Amino acid sequence: MRLLVLGGGGFLGFHAVAAALAAGAEVSVLSRSGRTPHDGVEVLRGDRTADLGALRGRQWDAVLDTFTDPTPDAPAVRATAELLSGSVGVYGYVSGMSVYDPQGPAVPDERAPVRAAGVQPDDDPLQERSLAKLAGERVVTEVFDGPALFPRVGIMVGPRDPSHRFTYWPLRLSRALTGERPRTVLAPGDPDRPVQYSDARDVAGWIVAALAAGRGGVLNAVGPGRAEPLREVLAACLRAAGGAPGDVDLTWVDEDLLRDRLAGVEEESRPLWYPEDQIPQSAIDSSAALAAGLAFRPAEDTARDTLTWARAEAPGEGLDTPEAARREQALLAEWAPPAGGLAGR
Repeated sequence: MRLLVLGGGGFLGFHAVAAALAAGAEVSVLSRSGRTPHDGVEVLRGDRTADLGALRGRQWDAVLDTFTDPTPDAPAVRATAELLSGSVGVYGYVSGMSVYDPQGPAVPDERAPVRAAGVQPDDDPLQERSLAKLAGERVVTEVFDGPALFPRVGIMVGPRDPSHRFTYWPLRLSRALTGERPRTVLAPGDPDRPVQYSDARDVAGWIVAALAAGRGGVLNAVGPGRAEPLREVLAACLRAAGGAPGDVDLTWVDEDLLRDRLAGVEEESRPLWYPEDQIPQSAIDSSAALAAGLAFRPAEDTARDTLTWARAEAPGEGLDTPEAARREQALLAEWAPPAGGLAGR
């Protein structure tokens, strides 16, 4: 396969390039800087919003587009899809799980209703990005002459995750085991609260394979194929760090208290659990993508690889900074579990 990746230096794009190279594909990357973190790829210099000249007159079997165009009607995505129509076999545009109408089914599949401008409030934290993703889907469908694949992805984690939302947990638990941080670890809210997330490497590898097969259509690509309770995710992170139950003390703190005290902390600087990081639905149905070959590695494997990366290459300390450690201990000191509450669970 001759694959064009628009970007390729970010999170999902990086892993998609790696997966394509591992599968023997010839990969071209469009980059503003003219550089890429990968060896063995063709680098084309250009800008999604201003300069697509490097793409003219070229042909590829598939293109992967991870761009979220914040402008109404997605003009940058439209311009790229129009230019590549007729010279690319299949267009892959990465969308998101938050596009589904919050008033729709509790577990939406691809047929569920989606968001619309003016229906959901503008201050909905997921509304603006969701409408941007839907605009991208729409313009590709309108102008690209060929099959188009729209994987609707969720929260993606793993090595190179720039948000550190998942990285925090194996790193924090590892430091508890070594004595670098206190053994008592703040855990948020209800331990049985389900969370959905995906290892970006699994999503990237599946998208590349789907593009190679010429697959089109909308497919939910949200892992791990089920909604895992947060307690199980943290247990997997503890095992990945070399620990076992009882090696650390998880103290589950009321979510309302945390929401109030962390109101000034940016969303991308909170560990994976915070309500604004999640969709309004109970979960996302990814059964169609699973039937089409999507598979997710165990949480412990993701946590182990993420911890290895974080120790060696992550900038700074991620979320587990001295400031975060002081904030955690202050919250633990403030927390007084209610009678019959979550303490000791």
